[in-house]
Amino acid sequence: MKHPALNVRWPDGRLVGRVISPGATYFAYAPEWLATGLSLSPLTVPFNGSAYRQRARDFDGLPGFLSDCLPDQWGRRLMLQEFSSRGETMTPLRMLAWVGRRGLGALSFEPAFDEGAGARSWEAVSASLLAREAEAVLQARPPEAFARLRRGGTAGGALPKACVALLPDGAILIGGDVAAKAVLRPGSRLGLVKIHMEGQDVTRVSDGRLEHAYMRMCAAAGIRTAKTEVLRDNTQGGAAHHLFVERFDATAGKRLHVVTLAGLMHRYELHYRDLLLVARRLTQDHAEVLEATRRMIFNVRASNQDDHGKNHAFIVDDRLQWRLSPAYDVTLNADEQTFSGLSPASFGRSPRLEAMRAVAADAGVSSVEFSQIDAEVAAAIARWPEFAAAAEVPRNYVARAQSIHEAIAEELPATVTSRPGKRSRRRLWE
Repeated sequence: MKHPALNVRWPDGRLVGRVISPGATYFAYAPEWLATGLSLSPLTVPFNGSAYRQRARDFDGLPGFLSDCLPDQWGRRLMLQEFSSRGETMTPLRMLAWVGRRGLGALSFEPAFDEGAGARSWEAVSASLLAREAEAVLQARPPEAFARLRRGGTAGGALPKACVALLPDGAILIGGDVAAKAVLRPGSRLGLVKIHMEGQDVTRVSDGRLEHAYMRMCAAAGIRTAKTEVLRDNTQGGAAHHLFVERFDATAGKRLHVVTLAGLMHRYELHYRDLLLVARRLTQDHAEVLEATRRMIFNVRASNQDDHGKNHAFIVDDRLQWRLSPAYDVTLNADEQTFSGLSPASFGRSPRLEAMRAVAADAGVSSVEFSQIDAEVAAAIARWPEFAAAAEVPRNYVARAQSIHEAIAEELPATVTSRPGKRSRRRLWE
């Protein structure tokens, strides 16, 4: 199906604007949306009635806030196999139409991709079934072999995951229309399931327990975090540990607008100075700048080096005010050669406490405020064995992570700018 133009709508049905593609792709706000006064991307997209074109090749030629609605590597793999089976090519408009009403955040797109009758109804599935379908995707089997994942496949990230509803009794539903007034049992939660595949190693891609322990440690450090839960699955021959991450952008019948830091700034090469200054400018709230500072310190001290621009986001709350979204995708990522997050980009392979203090100061954080936050974060990370034990992280990995934390803590107070000494965190992890 060809879509020369798509309508972009708010959850209540109001028209936000249109995406048009007479060759290049353009976005234009609708006059009625301009009357609301709410810019959906205040830093880069003009809030007027003109047609805006994102000229950078990144972001699929879309404004960043629209590109954020598209899935990343995993969901894009699902899209590619579905489009290929239909003999169609992926274009920005077709990808947005594929997302339709199923995406993350507040926005929906119409006309949506035709998925057939019953595509928006909830269907009960098991975690093991999702794991089998994920394997079918990796084996490039026909789309019919992963029909459920196709219906829940709009999440970001590189690894297998699905958008689901988790019922109070632990049952999993997939495929429902989150944009509608979904009828779910009281106590049900919308979220993502990060699927643990057979043979995956907790050190690299996590079987759910490591990230869950990190998220609890993150919360103990005073950071707003997405809620997580480990879903144990004993049907794959050995125990698998999938991770359920509760959505902060959606509940049944309610959706909130979310834009990543990368989407707001239209670039991927970012530093923590960018995050803190955007937090100050966008939220106009010093408490949010302190929250961003806390996340910077935590990610450095806990060695979460995959803290890139799409793993930081801002959300428009119920009062239509911008604030940092709850933290998500926080886990141990210790290989400097693999990750390109804000931590290594900002501070290199040998972060120093004074360098972080200077970044915070540029955003108006006092030295006293910084020191207090740093002490609170360090105290939470010192409790790592406690969080790891509660999540049942294997003991050898608990010890390795603790060694990394201790090595970082030893290096941080130094004032020299030379590379780290013999005790490399990368070697510790190996």
